[in-house]
Amino acid sequence: MAQVVIKRKEKGDLFAPLSEELLTDYLAGKQNGKGLAEWQRERFALAQAVATPTNKDEDFKYVNFRQLRLNDLRPIAVEWQSWKQGKLLAAGVNTESSIPEDYAVEQVQGDPESHIFYGSFAQAQQTHREQLHSALDLIKTQFPARKFALYANAFLSQGAFLHVARNTEESTPRQLFTRFAATESLFSPATVAVVDSNARASLVWDIDSEENASGVINGTMDVIVHSGSHLNLLITQHLSRAVDNISTIRIYLERDAQLEMAMINSGGKVNQMEIDIQMAEQGASALVNGVYLGRERENFNLLTHQHHKVGNTKSDLFYIGTLSGKSASNYLGKITISPGAQQSDAYQKNRNLILNHGCSVNSSPKLEISANDVRCSHGVTTAKVSDLEMYYLQSRGIDYATAKVLLADGFISQVAPRIKSELLRDGFARRLEALLNRWGGH
Repeated sequence: MAQVVIKRKEKGDLFAPLSEELLTDYLAGKQNGKGLAEWQRERFALAQAVATPTNKDEDFKYVNFRQLRLNDLRPIAVEWQSWKQGKLLAAGVNTESSIPEDYAVEQVQGDPESHIFYGSFAQAQQTHREQLHSALDLIKTQFPARKFALYANAFLSQGAFLHVARNTEESTPRQLFTRFAATESLFSPATVAVVDSNARASLVWDIDSEENASGVINGTMDVIVHSGSHLNLLITQHLSRAVDNISTIRIYLERDAQLEMAMINSGGKVNQMEIDIQMAEQGASALVNGVYLGRERENFNLLTHQHHKVGNTKSDLFYIGTLSGKSASNYLGKITISPGAQQSDAYQKNRNLILNHGCSVNSSPKLEISANDVRCSHGVTTAKVSDLEMYYLQSRGIDYATAKVLLADGFISQVAPRIKSELLRDGFARRLEALLNRWGGH
């Protein structure tokens, strides 16, 4: 009897469109300076050597990168549109001349501008080259090489560098507003923030996109907080339905350094975010609060890593989301306690609320503990809104869409009391309110 053999079709490398020829053509049209171009080529070579992530990797077991479409995308290089009062504006095309009111932040009196550098990578090459490249080298050596983050650096669309000098008091928050308005484009923004010893600073990065925008945003944020310093960090992403997003956030905390971070994610098709926080020296602490809201067919892939490299460190992470339409969330949270990191204190919680049938949730907490005198806890909860609950609201004259917005608002309101910084709490509440108002309007 003849035996039929069916050969499986090779899928090829997802990142193959990001070729060396494409990089050469791209760099030829940029004016970042020789040193930065060499760094970009180095990152490209590293990206080529790193294996493509698959579902066989523990960190990406729920992620389907095949949903990303990198073919025929045009890498875009964007110049700063304006720079005033500690704010940078950037976009693919047609940026607004000022930051929208929804993204406003509180103004704080503080140390003079001379204590803070805030500008583009190209400007930093001229005045703060040593600090910039020292930060880039530290991130390279202390964090695992991720293929998408390396490609983001290689095809850098735009870079913002914040350097806060030692002993600087709290000052007006530095703010970066990025509006992606291009079509069929690859946009790779990067932000690097360095806070020197015994200083306080705040940084806000808002990314949104116009309704007709399409393509991929592949961005990175790298943060180094030196000993005795404190950084408030607010990150929001609100994307249109034809935009895929990959974000890599890496944070390195030295002795007694403190980080408070708040995040909001919404929109897009594939929304992949990796947050890697390293408590590298004793006394380091991180408080992280995040919200994601799915309304249509968003696919949130969230990976968080709290790495306690030494003892007497603390991390507290709370990530919650509401899902509607046919949206999905995949969360993998990992806590690592290195050998000898005694008296580490780590907490992690993921909560989900499903607002209608057709949504899906995968949530997988993971502990890797190599010390015996620690306190680690994690938890996952997923709840569904019942038909009876929805009927009750509608019977009170509330339409179906508004009922879902009210339920989502009530569920994520549990985040606000956890935010200690008044500046973060106000900015977080303002952005969340605007987002829910837009949701209700649709």
